[in-house]
Amino acid sequence: MKKLTVLMMFMMLGLCSLVSAGERIGVVANSSTNTIQLINPEDNSISPPFEDDFRRYGGNLFDMVITSNGKTAIVSNFGASRIFFICLCGGFANPPTLLGSTPIGMFAEDMVITPDDRYVLVADGGSSSRVAVVEIATRQLKRLNNLGSRYAQAIDITPDGQTVLVADYSGMAVHAYTLDYTTGILTRKKTVRIRPFMPVNIAISPDGRTVIASIAGFSACVILYFDTAGELHYRGPIAMPSRNGQSCVFTKDGTKAYYLSNSQNKGTLVHILNVTGPGLVSPSGTSIKIWPKRGTSQLFGVDTIAMDPGERYLYVTNPTVSGGIADVAIVDLETNTQVGYIPTCGIPTGIAFTTIDEDDGDAE
Repeated sequence: MKKLTVLMMFMMLGLCSLVSAGERIGVVANSSTNTIQLINPEDNSISPPFEDDFRRYGGNLFDMVITSNGKTAIVSNFGASRIFFICLCGGFANPPTLLGSTPIGMFAEDMVITPDDRYVLVADGGSSSRVAVVEIATRQLKRLNNLGSRYAQAIDITPDGQTVLVADYSGMAVHAYTLDYTTGILTRKKTVRIRPFMPVNIAISPDGRTVIASIAGFSACVILYFDTAGELHYRGPIAMPSRNGQSCVFTKDGTKAYYLSNSQNKGTLVHILNVTGPGLVSPSGTSIKIWPKRGTSQLFGVDTIAMDPGERYLYVTNPTVSGGIADVAIVDLETNTQVGYIPTCGIPTGIAFTTIDEDDGDAE
């Protein structure tokens, strides 16, 4: 009987592990209160705020990225010129743990993680031409690249890790770089001029072929693409239903993109774009109204929309802090309508979702 009891206990533990394995979770940064909160996409509940060391440094939390195993979140603090590393290993039911922070010698706003999870690249988001490269495992600054006369307001990297793209707002250009994974040095390989358009953010499709630049001041977004040899080309602008793009996110299969705009006259809208091939992008004719409307300026590079891993919901924070709303809007992607909102402890900006890996490894 005792042996049977022990066997049953092991079986139950195994079943519990199966239930908890691969947990889906979201993380949102509240800029105005320097806190983060976790989101459970299963029922759209939200955790209490986690602040730890954030408030001691002041500044404003902005962007949020997560390693591919789902265990380490990284949030940028603009005013403190730091990025913070947070362990998500406990899932939604347990408070996250602060792993440490890294000073990067410049204001920290937009971030992207290399596909191998080795580095996080950080752009200033202001009038700076520097890009920081930080090693995730050691949380050490590997290199602070100075790009000279080319500014870096937003940053992204291709899925193969071969090309880093930098949006240059004042230069009205997108610059392509190669990252040396040994030294952290960025070497420019091409500049694509997109004048008169000024990019505030940049998104690369999952297949690495289509690039959408979010554009402020115009009812347009700019499309670029990579050819089969990996060279970047300018496809051109496409007309959009409203002005002032700020963020864009692709579906996993790359056939659709959701483009967030926040114009004065039309309010906050998410426009659905169809993607039929490399650089072949067109408006679908469907736009989703977000309420209450958010502010009408744009944060540089910060991803303020995200999909849950199951792609059932789209979540919208604030494309800017000024005029921001203390909630995350929830969009049902089956009906393409906003179905509610999640109250937050502050004005939310950067948001990201992930699936936590099943293995027992620690955070990066």
